[in-house]
Amino acid sequence: MEEKLEKRINDLLKFAANVNYFTKLKPNLKDHNSLKTDLTITCYNELMQTIFSLIRTSIKILQNEESQTAIDAMLLLEIAVQLLPNDEMELLDELHKIL
Repeated sequence: MEEKLEKRINDLLKFAANVNYFTKLKPNLKDHNSLKTDLTITCYNELMQTIFSLIRTSIKILQNEESQTAIDAMLLLEIAVQLLPNDEMELLDELHKIL
């Protein structure tokens, strides 16, 4: 029985190695405990609208105060924080000083 299971596992591993699976998430070279993925955004305006949507949705979820959805709100807020264009905000501050 164990030999049969081992053969099935080996067949599965060979199959997985020959097909291009696991392409969405890529290793994060800066943090070996995490993975990263690409997100396509057409412009900064779309980026900000996406962040606002994540935050507004999280607020609506938290207003309902259902414990099951609080985790969803937390995940949305974590995404929003990761999307914030911090470096670009510094540049805007410098431009504002010039103007």
